[in-house]
Amino acid sequence: MISKEKFVEIINRLKNYNELQDKIDELFKDNIENRERDFINAGSICIGHESVVVYLLERIFDTDMISYFIYELDYGKKYKAGCVLDENMNEIDLSTAEKMYDYLVKSLESEGE
Repeated sequence: MISKEKFVEIINRLKNYNELQDKIDELFKDNIENRERDFINAGSICIGHESVVVYLLERIFDTDMISYFIYELDYGKKYKAGCVLDENMNEIDLSTAEKMYDYLVKSLESEGE
């Protein structure tokens, strides 16, 4: 297993990469010469391995909650109290990478019991 600090660092790097892609997309969209082009995509410029990293983290923690946290909750930015519940209807706080890690470790520990 990886440490909480390393997990948070990885998630933050992914977040920063996505924010960079968004900024590059905006720069291209605002460029007069590129306004008529339909294929503008920062992903074609930036080389990233996000899908591989997310896949590996989900295999390490045996869950698909990491991709949910990243893509659906936008790294916790879209999290609202009560939007994520466990099988017993208890709230799962996924508002930060740190809380995500705590949830993942707790899930692994409960599986080991």
